[in-house]
Amino acid sequence: MRVVHVNAKLAWSGGIEIYMLSLLPELESRGHECHALYAEGDAGLWPRSHRVPVIDDVKWNASRRGYREATDLFDAIQPDVIHLHNIHNLGTLRACLESAPTVLTAHDYRYVCPASTFYYRRGEDVCRRRCGPRCFTTTLARHCMSLRPNRAWHQYHRVRWFARRLGDVAHVIAPSKAARQRFLDAGVPADRATTLPYFCPLEPLSEPRPLPPQPKILFIGRVRPNKGYRYFIQALGMLPSHISGLLVGDVTPAREQELRQLAVQAGCADRLELRPWADREDVAEVYREASVFVFPSVWDETLGIVGLEALACGVPAVASDVGGVREWLHNGRTGRLVPARDPGALATAVQQIVNSSGRAQQMGLNGIRLVKERFSREGHIARLLEIYSNASSSKAA
Repeated sequence: MRVVHVNAKLAWSGGIEIYMLSLLPELESRGHECHALYAEGDAGLWPRSHRVPVIDDVKWNASRRGYREATDLFDAIQPDVIHLHNIHNLGTLRACLESAPTVLTAHDYRYVCPASTFYYRRGEDVCRRRCGPRCFTTTLARHCMSLRPNRAWHQYHRVRWFARRLGDVAHVIAPSKAARQRFLDAGVPADRATTLPYFCPLEPLSEPRPLPPQPKILFIGRVRPNKGYRYFIQALGMLPSHISGLLVGDVTPAREQELRQLAVQAGCADRLELRPWADREDVAEVYREASVFVFPSVWDETLGIVGLEALACGVPAVASDVGGVREWLHNGRTGRLVPARDPGALATAVQQIVNSSGRAQQMGLNGIRLVKERFSREGHIARLLEIYSNASSSKAA
């Protein structure tokens, strides 16, 4: 089978990209020819990669170019299936739907929510509404879509356009039951939406690792407000002085200044270490340094690949009870679930795990077992290939 994967980035820079770049060689090893169509990134990461910068441009005049250039590429490749990840250009989306059966993975909610996240920046609450004209007035009060009128209109138009083309989408893959329900609420037929969790990119340990000699909590991810990094730092400030913190992510100079100021305010500046993204070969070592992985997200996460990686490395987790998180964090077994936006609850849960080496080791073992049982490569790819095959067969029929 020949498959084209379409995503804005080709880089080891976030959960979407980690999933795609981990998936491509797995499919190839099973005899399937994979291509990657992307806007920005590193062509050296995949041999059959095709860079078309316009495919993630949201401007109106870019839509025609996106359609034309993507269509030309699809005509040349002749894919059996197109696997759509995350882009914004409507012309490219149209080219996907018209060129081959298109399977969509719902990494976030950009095709059913103009803001992509169902998240209000003002108040840090989760939105429960369907897309409609009231999104504009809500944005003014609660800051979900862009505050720039032209960009907000593009965001809104993307969702309304997708709603009209739902019948052309062969299948929607949701990483969690919670994410799937969001797409069902938006009108996707139940028989064309499947819950298929990500597989864990890291090979699970055979047994729990030795606990770190000094307690350390870990945040790894994008430094964005909806990821809750502020609550991670505040929780660290509430923990005893012998517990340190490590934050790994896209730490730019401007963000580093903000993070250090937050640490000063929280009283933990001397205990917080900041690092840029780890190379993929070093990621497992980062997890081995951690006593507890902290996932303080405040939006409805579709799942959270970093959580799977932590469990695979035998690291217990403390996470906000949002979106699909509870599908990998089983409270009391693989870690602790806490309310979102509550640094005190984060600190208390971390302390409970750190104070009991036996509990930490058992949670680590439970996490390893869960990844092996529910988030394996083999199970994920077998189901994905079944979805590809059904999509391709239905088009031929």
